[in-house]
Formats: sequence, structure tokens, C-alpha cells
Amino acid sequence: MKKINLGRHAVILILIVLWGIMFALNESFRTGANLGSILREASSTGIAALGMTFIIIMGDFDLSIGSMLAFAGMIMAGCMENMGIVPALIMGAAAGLVCGLINGIIIAYFRVPAFITTLGTYYSLRALAYIFNDANTIICTDTAFLKIGTGSIAGIPIPFLIFLVLAAVLAVILNRTTYGRHVRAMGNSEKACRISGIDTKKVKCAAFVLMGLCTAVSSVIVTARQACASPDVAANFHFDAITMVVLGGTKMTGGEGSIFNTVIAAVLYASVSNCLNLYHVDAQWQRVCMGLILLAAFSFDFIQKHFAGLRERSQKKTIQSI
Repeated sequence: MKKINLGRHAVILILIVLWGIMFALNESFRTGANLGSILREASSTGIAALGMTFIIIMGDFDLSIGSMLAFAGMIMAGCMENMGIVPALIMGAAAGLVCGLINGIIIAYFRVPAFITTLGTYYSLRALAYIFNDANTIICTDTAFLKIGTGSIAGIPIPFLIFLVLAAVLAVILNRTTYGRHVRAMGNSEKACRISGIDTKKVKCAAFVLMGLCTAVSSVIVTARQACASPDVAANFHFDAITMVVLGGTKMTGGEGSIFNTVIAAVLYASVSNCLNLYHVDAQWQRVCMGLILLAAFSFDFIQKHFAGLRERSQKKTIQSI
């Protein structure tokens, strides 16, 4: 009989149990409007979490994405006033790509650790977001643009449809392409990849460029939902994205991860936040709960390894006693 990998499927089981309990206990939870709100919330951060999945599988992480989102949003909203929606979206995407490229070049080619690099760009990009438009919020009034964040197709929120399409594309890249295999291989051993002839610098740089693009798409959704671009938006964005990725079973040590599980974890994370709001939990206690989820997500892999080690030792003792 094939054994089920609990670590790989735990996030799905937890989501099913949570939704089952809330459907039974809370009428407000099961309304179409509330479920749509959960999916929209999951999408805005979840899209960035897709890019973060590649980064963490490589054994790195990106702390700058919240500031990157604010900067790209300000650029996009500023351009929309004078250039229209299509050029504004292109400029927003370009801003994310350039920011990701800068991170990638510094980390891959100058070999500055990701923690130091992205912490530096975290502060720099946030400052640039404030400098742009003199720290003033930019209001967005284009109805076509606002529908990206608030509209639905066949009852499914547009942000969630974008999330699913990107997830499908990135899942194919991660699981079915040479680049995806190289990303996983680098998470297991970057040195071995270099010895085998893989251009590790290009692989790593491309992952941070992808992270920049995903963040730019998240910026579009966040800006469209809020109908404005603000320089102080998404202060804890990187923590939320990293938590979603790790909650989905991607190992912080690298080498293993799943786009599908990241999608499920994003919905679970948004569902927990929604439940806390439905029961009017104080904002500070909500932070405590989310902090505990973050701690649990980071600890799960280590706990699983600990119990696996206990089982192995127990089996060895049993064999020796026979």
C-alpha cells in the first residue's frame, strides 16, 4: 500500500476542515460575496507567492517585494493619469521586471547574499515610492482598470482567474522544463550545478526577474482593488508571501516545492484572516494569530524531520532486538 505524504497534503486537508467547520457554523462565511472576498485576498498576495516559490526552492528569499509592489503601483498609477491604461500597465510591469533584475544581478553576479540585497532594496524602493509624487496617494478612476480588481467572470473574481492562469503557467515551467529542473537542482546543491555545467548565475537572476514580474501583477490587482496607489501599502507583504509558500510545503532549505500547494496555502491563509474578521477578533490579536501561523509554517518541516528520526531510531531498535 502506497504511503501518503502528510507534509505534502496537509495544507489541503486543513483547508477542507476549516471550510467545513465555517460552512456549518457561520452563515456569513458561505455567502457568495464572502467567498469571493477570500479568493480576491488570496490572489493579491498569492500571485507574488508564486514567484517566491521559485526563489525559496533555490534556497533564497526576497524581502523587497512589498516595497517593489508600492513602487510599481505608484509608477503605474502615475502613468495612467497621462498615458492611459495599457501604457500604464506596461510601465508597471517594466518597473517590477527592472527591480527584479537589479536584485538578480546583485545576488547572482556580485554574489551578495539575498538577505542583504533584498533588505537594501526593501528600504530603497520604499523610499522611491514616497519620493514619487511627493508621498501623495494617486487616485485611480479608470473603470476598465478598476474592474481588474473588483470584477468577476461567471461569478469567479477576475484576480483569482489571473492567479490560476499564472499558477498553471508557472507549474508547467517548474515541473516540465529544463529551467524548472535547474531551479530544483540549485536548491539541492548550487556547487554541484556549477560543476555539471549549469549556468547558475542566469538561473538565479531569471528567478528574481520572475519574482519582479509576479510582484508587478500583484501590484495591478492591489491598486485596482483599492482604486488608488499609495507609497505605504503592503508593509508586511513579504512575510505573507513567504508564509504562504512555506505553508504549502516548500522547504526553506531548498530543493522541494509545489506551485499547486502554494495556491492552496494562499486560499487557506486568506480564509483564516477572513474568519478572524467575521468573528470580530481585535486587530492586534489577529497579528498574534498570523504570527503563530508563520511560526507553525516554518516549524512544520523541522517537526516532521524530528518525528521521522524518532521512527527510524525506533525501527532500528526493533530490528536489533529481533
